[in-house]
Amino acid sequence: MLKIEVKGVEFNNKGAELMLLSVIQALDMHLLTYQLVLSPGFLLPYEKRAKLGAWQKFSFKLFGIDWTWLGNFIPAPMRKMLNHFGIIVEKEIDIVLDASGFVYSDKWGGQRLRETLKHLNRIQKKGQRYIFLPQAFGPFTERNIDLIQRIMTKSKLVIARDQESYQHIIKIGDALCFPDLTPLLSVNDILLPDNLPEKYVCIIPNHKMFSKKSATDKQSYIQFLMNSVEAVEEYGLTPILLNHEGKEDYEICMSISAKKNNGLMVLDSLGALQIKKIIAHSTFCISSRFHGCISSLSQGVPALATSWSHKYEELYRSYQCEGFLLDIMISKAELLRKIGSIINKREQQSKELQYLSQIHKAQCKDMWEIVFDKMKN
Repeated sequence: MLKIEVKGVEFNNKGAELMLLSVIQALDMHLLTYQLVLSPGFLLPYEKRAKLGAWQKFSFKLFGIDWTWLGNFIPAPMRKMLNHFGIIVEKEIDIVLDASGFVYSDKWGGQRLRETLKHLNRIQKKGQRYIFLPQAFGPFTERNIDLIQRIMTKSKLVIARDQESYQHIIKIGDALCFPDLTPLLSVNDILLPDNLPEKYVCIIPNHKMFSKKSATDKQSYIQFLMNSVEAVEEYGLTPILLNHEGKEDYEICMSISAKKNNGLMVLDSLGALQIKKIIAHSTFCISSRFHGCISSLSQGVPALATSWSHKYEELYRSYQCEGFLLDIMISKAELLRKIGSIINKREQQSKELQYLSQIHKAQCKDMWEIVFDKMKN
């Protein structure tokens, strides 16, 4: 039975959770049996891993050092005993599917690149296969180009999620380009919360819009969100603040709600599938979260968006709606005009998005065929 580790996923970031669930769905469809493996961690708590039936990888860091390799030296009888507790060591894993989203870039430094290269060096000796599922890459400095080149050489397959990422890595090594894998994840059987208003608009914040920037940038972004709330209300719709990731985004939601005398609905602590279902029933969305945008566009829901990375521009280019991308300094009058245009043309825009979504989904299916072929050979 294949032991398959899914790397780079978590439950706190709902985009990462959607990617994990998308991988599991594909594994269930293509394989009769397999063993799912996840690393333990603060963002991958035991209770949630256990619900998925996932084995726990022997993996931990101490003093900033990765000690996972120690598990490979545990004698076979002791490893068998660990298996009884659902624990598996690195060298027992057959395939690693990396679904990190966006960590391999100068933006996040070279530490993750170095750790992944060490991981690859260890598992290559055991004949294990490492596959990068669609994700964003780059740009890379000269020093990091050497690291990503060595990583790509040792990997079975590397897939970029957009054309700009593809251009960053195709000059370095062999790669393919396919879109994000989450649109295939159905939410037809997911129930909506009972207390949702009849006509609502999801507003999805993202603290990365101002992280590592000035206090002025934060104030400008908060003002943009306030303008968005008020503009939605002016059209007779109900704004809902939807937390797509953790504490920092939740604090943004609460600060906006406080400015409106706590009169806004804030949705928090929901599962990724329920969030995707809520987005599906939104009149339109205003999102700063990448997978909030994908969940919206791929379900035929127009989404105005702010961007902090090239992955947004590439996504909106693929859905032929670059005009939906907003600068946070947009005037309230212009924001009202944009929203009015969406409301007036929503039916036609929804049809166009659904047509492009079918193309997106077909590409995802093609991608999985290639991935499973690489997993076998």
